[in-house]
Amino acid sequence: MNTVLSTPVDEQNHTHPPSSPEHRANVRTVSLADRAALHLGLALITWSRRPRTVAPQSSRDELLARRRAASARATREREWQLALYLSQLRR
Repeated sequence: MNTVLSTPVDEQNHTHPPSSPEHRANVRTVSLADRAALHLGLALITWSRRPRTVAPQSSRDELLARRRAASARATREREWQLALYLSQLRR
């Protein structure tokens, strides 16, 4: 059951084409103009995808009402949890 299904390393036959230094000399580099064009393009894309409207700001009264509602909800949940805890039988 414990057999190796892969080919042994000695039997592998790798034939790679010869590489010459001329191919590496033809590699193109990125110029300053290319980098500037890339940054400009990304800036334009980012700018075009900005939100069109300003998000509305909540008024002080709305924030206060939300805080009071959250506090009331937390108090209710604590009371329910205490009632549930006290209603269960002890062993």
